[in-house]
Amino acid sequence: MLIHPDPDDPNCADIMVDALIAGRSYSLRLDTGAARTQLLADDHLARLTTLGRDTSAGAFGQPQDRDIVTIGDLSMGDLDVPPLDVVRVDAPGQQSLLGMDVLREHRCEFRFDDEMLVLDGASWPATSLDLQLDDRGHVYIELGWDTATASACWDSGAGITVVDRAFRLRYAELFSDAGRSAGTDSTGTQFAATTFTMAGPRVAGVQFPASKVAVIDLSPLNRELEFPMDLIAGYPLLRQASWLFDFPARRWAPPKLLSC
Repeated sequence: MLIHPDPDDPNCADIMVDALIAGRSYSLRLDTGAARTQLLADDHLARLTTLGRDTSAGAFGQPQDRDIVTIGDLSMGDLDVPPLDVVRVDAPGQQSLLGMDVLREHRCEFRFDDEMLVLDGASWPATSLDLQLDDRGHVYIELGWDTATASACWDSGAGITVVDRAFRLRYAELFSDAGRSAGTDSTGTQFAATTFTMAGPRVAGVQFPASKVAVIDLSPLNRELEFPMDLIAGYPLLRQASWLFDFPARRWAPPKLLSC
């Protein structure tokens, strides 16, 4: 995986992977928050037959209808993906995403210190924890502090961690002001949010340092989800550790904290 820091804030970043489709090179955002792989239309993809429509929304936008097409020749490194139904998009601000429809078939190790995504490598000594996935393949972890616990979607496609406004108000002692931030979700919808420094949580018994977050109202998104969430855990938190998720077995291991 390739980490592209935000030029305005190096604490935030996009995580990308290189892929080939029909021999052509593509750069895809590595997005565990996307249920389905999404590809920005080009001359090749525009010629593919539309099979149906996909309706989904990003964290900040209204639901959008997009074309579904089948690709049969997606490869990344040594991985050749079987024929796959993907979303084709062409609206301004949208981008190509590698989603959970591909990742959930594999044991995935996210090594942020080495900028590596290892698929089906040697397992860690113990993937001892039950992994919570919703009906769209989103990954959920629990964050804990002395005074609070939070359900978080582990989202490699989120350049910054996002906290629900109601949670921030309920546990104000965990947050200190850090300014404003602008961003774009997977549908191309732009947003602006107040940012904070969030006290470091415990994850599977591992104590994390403080990190930057943006605060918005997640209630519209939560109404569409099987498991409502308090946070979207994004790059500033995720980059502090290596993570192993065995998606087929629905197991995961406690994170290995890095020196960030």
